[in-house]
Amino acid sequence: MFTRVAISIFSFLITPLATSQYGTAPNNYYPDKYNGSTFTGTVAETKNDQIALTYAKADKTDTFIGRLETACSVPRADNNSRGMNASDIPLGTVMTAFFNVDNRKVDGQKIKENLILAISFITWQGQNIAEDKRTIYLCTAGKHVQFRAYH
Repeated sequence: MFTRVAISIFSFLITPLATSQYGTAPNNYYPDKYNGSTFTGTVAETKNDQIALTYAKADKTDTFIGRLETACSVPRADNNSRGMNASDIPLGTVMTAFFNVDNRKVDGQKIKENLILAISFITWQGQNIAEDKRTIYLCTAGKHVQFRAYH
């Protein structure tokens, strides 16, 4: 009896941390060019404007690498107006990247790149963020970004 209760409590506590990796954005208003793709994982590396997120389950690890379109509109504690860059995000942070796949040609070569248009934090500095307190921060360019509801 005790073992079943302990397993149930453990499963309840760990479930919020074991989020699926690829998904679809919840209903909300997003930049007009957004297609609805998301990836949730743990920040494993940041370099320049790129973020590497990993998601591990059992013996499988999935890695997502994406580039921020621009610095993200995350408020800063020091009231500096500079947006958040990839290198500002601590390793180990669990987050969701809202992205489009960008196909383009560079020097005659086709390149496929994940372009991050927004982010949302599930943990920050080791602390869980309650689902009702999570915010989606835009990382997209343009003074006149058009928004539409995504369902």
